[in-house]
Amino acid sequence: AAFFAGMLGVGVLTMAPEAHAARNAEAERYVQENASAALRTLGDRSMSSSQRRQTFDRLMPQFADMPRIANFVLGRYGTQLRADTALRSEWNNTFREYSIAVYEDRLESYSGAAIRVTDSVERIAGRDVIVTSEIQPRNGGRALPVQWRMLRSGSGWKVIDVSLMIEGNQIWLAQQQQSEFLAVLGRNNGDIRALMTNLRQLTASMRQRILARSA
Repeated sequence: AAFFAGMLGVGVLTMAPEAHAARNAEAERYVQENASAALRTLGDRSMSSSQRRQTFDRLMPQFADMPRIANFVLGRYGTQLRADTALRSEWNNTFREYSIAVYEDRLESYSGAAIRVTDSVERIAGRDVIVTSEIQPRNGGRALPVQWRMLRSGSGWKVIDVSLMIEGNQIWLAQQQQSEFLAVLGRNNGDIRALMTNLRQLTASMRQRILARSA
């Protein structure tokens, strides 16, 4: 289970074809507003830790397309969910709780920091956009470059993947996570419930760590 600890629980569709050169101001505004709100929530010490968590838990599913992400990270094993609605509901809930805990754990060090959107590129005009941003730590230092893969669904935008620079390499986290999940599922004969047991343990561990830091 140790490999999960460094993962960020956000997901993505497979990468789209050659990008268009146009920017998308609407997707840029969406990232600017929602990412800023998430960071403000984590840094708001006027709220109790439980209030911050409740607010953050409400914000993140609005920002990211959790059901799409949850299905993607299972790869070929996701077919099990189509025939078993109880398993699908249990998996979606478990993955959502895990993903939100990872968001909070990873982003807490940037709580109250400023995020600045710097660019965007339309992969599919008006629908599929990569938004480029940087998060500036509160106490100065090097800004963290972050890219957001945005998909328009109906009248709104949702995050479907996040790219970070990790040890000098750009990593699209959902694709890496899918690879790791598939390896675990392959060793466990595709047992999604065994995977959920790991995720619940990791979620509880992250929650304890977050609570200890905020005490």
